[in-house]
Amino acid sequence: MISPTGKGIRVDSEGDGNYGSRRAGKRHNGIDYLCNKGDDIVAPFRMFLERVSYPKRNSSLSGIAWKTGKSSGRIWYFLPKLSLLNTWVEQGEIIGQAQSVSYDYNLPNMKDHVHFQINK
Repeated sequence: MISPTGKGIRVDSEGDGNYGSRRAGKRHNGIDYLCNKGDDIVAPFRMFLERVSYPKRNSSLSGIAWKTGKSSGRIWYFLPKLSLLNTWVEQGEIIGQAQSVSYDYNLPNMKDHVHFQINK
């Protein structure tokens, strides 16, 4: 697996982007990789891009739901290339461009990032 942004894990005054970090009494169920708005986002490994996925209702932010033969998950906070939906992509292939999370979540101190999550 490679970083979908080519950068490290987000840690800022709004929280820790590592898997399992405590946030508002809950554990973070993904990994937040640093990026800048407009950066290319790549597939961290070979995966099937199932559909567009949204991190919360009434959000301008988006991402994708993905699967492999053994697992599934989500990558959020980027504009996916719609032409790649319902196809397999290879590790390192560009799958979209990063969005900015600070405006949508009204958290100006949160660094831009993409959220990578494995569900099973």
